[in-house]
Amino acid sequence: MPGPPPHRWLGRRGNAHAYAADPVAYTARLHHDFGPVSGLVHGDGRQVFVFGAEHNRAVLTDGDRFHTVLEYAIPARIRRVRRGIGLLNMNGPAHRAARHTVTPSFRPQAMGRHAEVIARLAAEEVDSWTPGQAFDLTASMRRLTLRIACRCFFGVDIARDADSVGRLVQQMLALRYFASSIRYFPFDLPGTPYRRLLAVIRRLDDALASIVDARRTAGHPPDLLQSLLENRDEHGRGLSDDQLVGHLTTLLVAGHETSSSTLSWALILLSQHRSELDAVLADVEHRTPEECAGSAVLDRTLKETLRLLPPGPNTSRIAVAPAVLGGHEIPAGCQVVTSKYVTHRDPARFPEPLRFRPERWATADPGRYEYLPYGAGPHVCIGAAFADLEMKIVLGTILRRHVLVPVPGSPISREVGLLMSPKGPVPVVAHPRTGALPRHDPVDGDLNEMVDLYGDERWRLGW
Repeated sequence: MPGPPPHRWLGRRGNAHAYAADPVAYTARLHHDFGPVSGLVHGDGRQVFVFGAEHNRAVLTDGDRFHTVLEYAIPARIRRVRRGIGLLNMNGPAHRAARHTVTPSFRPQAMGRHAEVIARLAAEEVDSWTPGQAFDLTASMRRLTLRIACRCFFGVDIARDADSVGRLVQQMLALRYFASSIRYFPFDLPGTPYRRLLAVIRRLDDALASIVDARRTAGHPPDLLQSLLENRDEHGRGLSDDQLVGHLTTLLVAGHETSSSTLSWALILLSQHRSELDAVLADVEHRTPEECAGSAVLDRTLKETLRLLPPGPNTSRIAVAPAVLGGHEIPAGCQVVTSKYVTHRDPARFPEPLRFRPERWATADPGRYEYLPYGAGPHVCIGAAFADLEMKIVLGTILRRHVLVPVPGSPISREVGLLMSPKGPVPVVAHPRTGALPRHDPVDGDLNEMVDLYGDERWRLGW
């Protein structure tokens, strides 16, 4: 198995720490240096990275051989503390049964009723901005998408609690279950990351359990939570409170964090590409927010954003049976990592792969495993149609009224935990779209490592 040598002093553990600290950079370098298959270290059989459409297909579609990694990576003590698990953590028959329960609420025909709610909440968020005054874009998008998720999925508006619940989600994502500080020191002692993670899990579970309790005694709108409450198996048994909390946790985290990151990236990229911004402004000018859901220009903008900056840049699986990938034997128990970040930068499929070019999607028609922002196979994102609807309406609502310009001198970089998002805060200023826009200064930060914003010759990740 090709791969880099172990760390000079820390051995394989040093490589594992480097990957955990910056999965995007480590993965890109492996692909550049070692090609389509690489171990975390040379000769490794415990963690292997595979790149390209064929490897994506082999790993992501075989759900019986390659299991989702989260339940294997999370320490047993934390699994016992949580009140339940959701779709991202499930495998096999349990996953298929849970997905069957949730799917009807995410079918495209069920999306129409959400458009008006999304547009209203987006308008309220935009109304809170003061033109000419800086605000944190990442915090604003997270607050908005959290409210949208709670209102559309659970039938509750948490306007007053959005910041506090959002902080719990961010803390949970930052204190990754499988972080070295938690994996190697899982002791409930004062000041430890493990204790902080336990506290966050309990508080978030309690907040979601209160939503379930309120629903049991209140009205019953036709939303996702109601369908979960009414679900019965062949024996007439419904989901327990712990099962409900597990599903809500997954849907809440995945349903708002991925959208908020993509919206933030899209607005930043548009701010640096005036011709692409002008095309969007002209397209949304005469549309209502709800009509923006049908905009081909917004669709191409979001597709290109998801190509360059997918919220889940890497996807990990555990091989539960031996396999062969790229001519290399993969033993049972090996963690296999695929990379959307690398796949989406294949120059054979995407000419000028590091440039932000939404117009490419007027003719581009990549295969299912060549472009997979929402994943593929049995664990493909169940909320893809909802996310597309939400993001186009939110972008349209914002850009019908304002253009957002980053504050000069504020670096824009990535933060990679379970997901990749802009490293906050990202201060921006809202300018009325009808007025003269200020000349923007080029942004600094490691966004320039991932995207060729200005056509310069600086070094970029893996290419």
